[in-house]
Amino acid sequence: MIKNIIFDLDGTLVDSIYDIYCCVNYTLTHFNLENISIEEAHKYVGNGARMLIKRAVNKDKHSKEYLESIENDVYNFYVKYYEEHCIDNTKLYDGVYDTLKKLYNLNINMFIITNKPNEIAIKTVKKLDIFNFFKAVIGDGVYPYRKPDVNIWNHLKKDYNLLENDTVMVGDGIADYEFAMNAKIKVLLALYGITDKNILLNLKNDYYLNYCFEVADYLV
Repeated sequence: MIKNIIFDLDGTLVDSIYDIYCCVNYTLTHFNLENISIEEAHKYVGNGARMLIKRAVNKDKHSKEYLESIENDVYNFYVKYYEEHCIDNTKLYDGVYDTLKKLYNLNINMFIITNKPNEIAIKTVKKLDIFNFFKAVIGDGVYPYRKPDVNIWNHLKKDYNLLENDTVMVGDGIADYEFAMNAKIKVLLALYGITDKNILLNLKNDYYLNYCFEVADYLV
């Protein structure tokens, strides 16, 4: 019986890609760098803000040495700007609030593990009024690891007395899938999120979601 659910945030609970895309391009423009397309934004997310910026910056045609020299400044500018604009257009996917409420009323322990910077993750879930559904919101910076590193699971397992057999991961990215594989827990992959669904289907995972509310159906 499933007692615990670990959710990813971007692409799983919240539709945030447009805000990420806009904030990345605002940052790139500030540094006179080439902007990215919305399709590239979809491809670049999933491994944390620093990797997102590295991928976006390296698209530019300046020299590798120059891009490496400014990358940290670009990253810091982006995080500050994104924190101020992280919910300009970001919203919950259809059915998320009702699903979380239902799971909460079933006494399911819920967690968020995201590669989004921790302060931005917490601000996002608080502004969207879902923070209180979760035992913990763990973003990038809480631990010195990011998904798919199994050490995040090891900390969570110890801190909250979790077991692999009664825990499931819900996410929309490769990092979520690999994290679940590393932790030896089942994973429900969301086909409605940021990652191209064909990439996820090629993983031949056992469980896929077309809508968030199907998470509750999995528990029945």
